[in-house]
Amino acid sequence: MLNTLILTILVITQVLGDVCLSEAMKIHGEITSFAPNVIIDVIYYLFTSPFFYFGLGSLTISWFIYLFAVSKMDLSYVLPIHASSYICNALLAWLILGENVSFLRWFATGFISVGVFIVGYSQYREKKKLKQLSSYVTVTPKDKVSPVFAFISSGVFLPTVWLGVIVMVLADSMGDLLNAKGMRQIATLKKFAVEDIFRWVVGIFTNLYIIIGVSCQAIALLLFLSLLSWDDLSFVRPASAVGYLITIISAKYILHEKISKGRWIGISCILLGVVTLSQT
Repeated sequence: MLNTLILTILVITQVLGDVCLSEAMKIHGEITSFAPNVIIDVIYYLFTSPFFYFGLGSLTISWFIYLFAVSKMDLSYVLPIHASSYICNALLAWLILGENVSFLRWFATGFISVGVFIVGYSQYREKKKLKQLSSYVTVTPKDKVSPVFAFISSGVFLPTVWLGVIVMVLADSMGDLLNAKGMRQIATLKKFAVEDIFRWVVGIFTNLYIIIGVSCQAIALLLFLSLLSWDDLSFVRPASAVGYLITIISAKYILHEKISKGRWIGISCILLGVVTLSQT
């Protein structure tokens, strides 16, 4: 019951943060340059925008809840539940922001959500089987970060929005991986006493993996804001699911990991969703 409540609040705060940031960038208008004077103007605008404060505050709460969730639950369990935020983002973008969400975009978002869920759930089942097996056979645990390096050739022509999405996804995925690694080194918060919460927060802000992970996600946030000034939230957030494709396919061909049938089905759904989304 507690886990369900935690994940529900995680999704709600994530979606509200996205919607508020999207509204802030719609008011500002498109970012057409990354020149220093333009960046300074954007930063000044953000610090005077109430929507930015609401959005950043909501995403900060979501981030702490996410760290708490991955310290108690498997990342492969948290991420599929978090995939429901794609549908919620599209729904609120339509209801609150007045975005015109086409049938194709709804279709693509739904397929991406299903694909992410299948990928994560199949990974969850594999881990569960491994734990059952380890009760009979001694299994040596492996606890190491396996970063995936992606190289995008300058000769490949991509729309600016999609290039921004890919760079954002790479930064965000690395941040997720490092944050999860860092949280496994910090004792789980079992009691909500002030002293325990303080010790837990200090552990977060002094962990090297989390510091680097937050830096990666700060870069991803800046790119996310830029993308929101170029396109609708109902496009940008589902498009970020391409990160699952990059991570899993790279694991197959670079790290030579075995990819289960369930994951391939999930990848196919994500691919269909992303390709459909690119046509909207």
